[in-house]
Amino acid sequence: MSDKAMSRETMDAREEMLNAALSSDASVSVDCIKKGPDELDCNTDEAFAAAEMVKESIRAEKEGYDAIVIYCFSDVGIDAIRENVRIPVIGPGEVSLAAASMLCSRFTVLTSESINIPRTYRRLMRNGIAREKMVSVRALDIPIGELRSSPKVTEEYLRAVCKKAVEEDRADGIILGCLSMAGYGRWIENELPVKVIDPAFIAVAYAEMSVRTGLVHTQAMYPAFTNNSHVEL
Repeated sequence: MSDKAMSRETMDAREEMLNAALSSDASVSVDCIKKGPDELDCNTDEAFAAAEMVKESIRAEKEGYDAIVIYCFSDVGIDAIRENVRIPVIGPGEVSLAAASMLCSRFTVLTSESINIPRTYRRLMRNGIAREKMVSVRALDIPIGELRSSPKVTEEYLRAVCKKAVEEDRADGIILGCLSMAGYGRWIENELPVKVIDPAFIAVAYAEMSVRTGLVHTQAMYPAFTNNSHVEL
């Protein structure tokens, strides 16, 4: 589930890409919110998107989907969504930080533009793993909407930023902190002594594992939303 501006052609390409992380008897369906922001570039965008993501998640569960992956590193609306559905709800940011805690001693998170660094840093500092092991947040300085329009340019910027993270921050891990970077880090591990954590692929694989093993939030932790406040769902 992603923001509003993604075309059906782009969503189909994402489905094909992400299915590579799943077993042969599982598949992923990519869809966007119908209203709200075109892109998730700031806290205001996230606030308006969250309500629509809750509605789309309720619809997805009713249509028979087994799990929901929020296609945004910010895990937009994750707690509210979990109050409204009983299937696994996966946040790429959450699972990527968990992976980094196991595999890295010092990691850097990459974001799209420098303007996002304070927002990303502020959010991640609420997470104990990031407080312990995150050494920097760095930006490619490419707008989200352009990350996939010129792959070679994105790869060049990514190479340069990762090199700085290793040399200046002594990072041994890189988290691709925008899901529009999905797949771009494959070759970094061949060039630099780092582990690249790609949230898009980790999240969908974790979603399949959660379904297979029954790993899902409980009502004790996320009581079902009863709508006593009379919001529009």
